[in-house]
Amino acid sequence: MPGVAWDGGGERCHVYGEQGDHDDDEEEEEEEIACTSDCGKVCILSIDGGGMRGIIPGRILAYLEAALKTRSGNPNAKIADFFDVAAGTSVGGILTTMLFTNDGTGAPLFSGEETWKLIAEKGEQIFKIPRSQRAWKKLRGIMTPRYSTKYLEGILKQHLIRDGRALTLRDTLKPVLIPCYDLQSAGPFLFSRADALDCEAWDFSLWEICRATSAVPSFFKPANMTSVDGKTTCTAIDGGIVMNNPTAAAITHVLHNKIEFPNVRGMRDLLVLSLGTGQFDQTYGYKKVRHWGAFQWAKPIVKIVLDGISDIVDHTISMSFGRRHRKNYVRVQVSGLPDRALMEMDDGSQANVNSLIKLADDLLEQKSMEHLPFGGRRPLSESNMERLDWFAEQLVQEQKARLHRKRPTVMLKNATRDRCWIHSRVSCAICENHMTVVT
Repeated sequence: MPGVAWDGGGERCHVYGEQGDHDDDEEEEEEEIACTSDCGKVCILSIDGGGMRGIIPGRILAYLEAALKTRSGNPNAKIADFFDVAAGTSVGGILTTMLFTNDGTGAPLFSGEETWKLIAEKGEQIFKIPRSQRAWKKLRGIMTPRYSTKYLEGILKQHLIRDGRALTLRDTLKPVLIPCYDLQSAGPFLFSRADALDCEAWDFSLWEICRATSAVPSFFKPANMTSVDGKTTCTAIDGGIVMNNPTAAAITHVLHNKIEFPNVRGMRDLLVLSLGTGQFDQTYGYKKVRHWGAFQWAKPIVKIVLDGISDIVDHTISMSFGRRHRKNYVRVQVSGLPDRALMEMDDGSQANVNSLIKLADDLLEQKSMEHLPFGGRRPLSESNMERLDWFAEQLVQEQKARLHRKRPTVMLKNATRDRCWIHSRVSCAICENHMTVVT
């Protein structure tokens, strides 16, 4: 039977394996080319969670940033210069914060290269059990959280507190989205720059947000958070439980945010890069699992759930872009490697760091994979490195094209801390002086 896939624009479905109306397709394609040329594409970055495996997307971003410098001719080019929206879960949320937070001069705090190096250098300290407690370390994580939060919090505060003031969502350069799970409301909670600019009740300290999205149950205790104005509280645990791959959240944010992205009509107006942190693809035979109980399932089921959440998001988004626009969605993911480096999110040893670096570098050389509608994954002819090179070129060309377009592709709310006295709102979208056209 032919497969069916939504093209993301809401107008029609494509049936694979059937002959369509070529005249209608050609007219529609010409119309889309004209619209895209006039309106451009919103550029989205999404980074999965995965603990120490965050080194993998960090290395990928370092490669992409180098490619952007070469293609743009700007030796100071940064990831934040070319993406309009960034979403990250757990360590992906930390990477997002590092790459998109204003350092006080209008530049981001970290370069792509610096992100993975920080994880590599600080991982062993973050996942450290005090010497006095090592005798009963096997019980840690069962009876109590396995790790103290003081090391992680100390590192986050070192970079996300400036002149005695904790940086908040309003200090980010572009829209960011970072999820957690709120135990108080029993549901996902999405930290959003757009919400923070509208209302102080949704503005939170960035170091606490990073702490919240990475509060893996049994690893770290939950994060008890309060908004800047003290009106909103959140008892947060790891965002990966519900949104380990936040790409869908980022796309939904863009499609429904007509203030900042006024001309987006569907998936065809997006350029999306989604970075994974490794996928287990561990298989189990019936004879092995048929007598398993809760104890045997405890560890595998966590990996299955996290991989399944990320994988189904990837599959759905690939389908949503449709046959014609699927090239505008690039997913880079390590799969099929049941390696110890993939199994241990909390192994900060130098040996594991070296293994993760090699995995990332090998991943660049491997053939890229894509999801087919109802057909699983297939390897492409291009390597991940080649697809990233192509993606870098698209980002550079999009940025150049915005200088000449009549209609703005992106109009970001300004990160002002002043209240609009006319409309009694922070960064009121109605006032032009509170909006910036992104070029």
